[in-house]
Amino acid sequence: MQTMGFCGETALNKLDEIDISYIEKFGFIKERYPLSMGKTYEFFCNKNNEKIDTDTKNQIEDIGWQVFREVPELVEDAFFVLQELCKKYFLILATLGDPRVQDEKIKLTGLEKYFSDVNILKFKNVEEYQAIITKHHLAKKETWLIGNSVRSDLNPGLKLGLNCILIPYLSWKFEDEKPISDNYLKLSVLKDVLSYL
Repeated sequence: MQTMGFCGETALNKLDEIDISYIEKFGFIKERYPLSMGKTYEFFCNKNNEKIDTDTKNQIEDIGWQVFREVPELVEDAFFVLQELCKKYFLILATLGDPRVQDEKIKLTGLEKYFSDVNILKFKNVEEYQAIITKHHLAKKETWLIGNSVRSDLNPGLKLGLNCILIPYLSWKFEDEKPISDNYLKLSVLKDVLSYL
């Protein structure tokens, strides 16, 4: 969109705004992100009284679909840390997103073998985490929640009284939120978890 004369930063801010509104409307369905990109292009065309070019819109939406064609990259030391933790702990994976997309990512990365249970959640919130706790009869004081998002991981865990570790990594505006308390551990890299658990 910069090559078309639009400000890149302004376009990204509008994309976040539109995408978050579609999350509230549709949830984390696969089609949401390409749709948000196309709608962002339409917004700026309308704002600047420019004609919407169907081919350009399709190209922009295709960029959004590319996210789902790539093999996900794991954070550094993910396999090593999971190999160590699964020897001592009952591990549960709770991930957020379109079930088709998340299931494919889990298969492509080979992570499933480290977890005793895998949960693809519609929204990571207190209710969905509580359902996992209830399902497995987990004692909250003995349960650790490790994640990279304040909104989707840390705050729901803190509200439930879980032990929480935050490892900030690649979050976006939807995840922006302040921690509800200081009662958590913040680490810079995943491998550091092994020093505490």
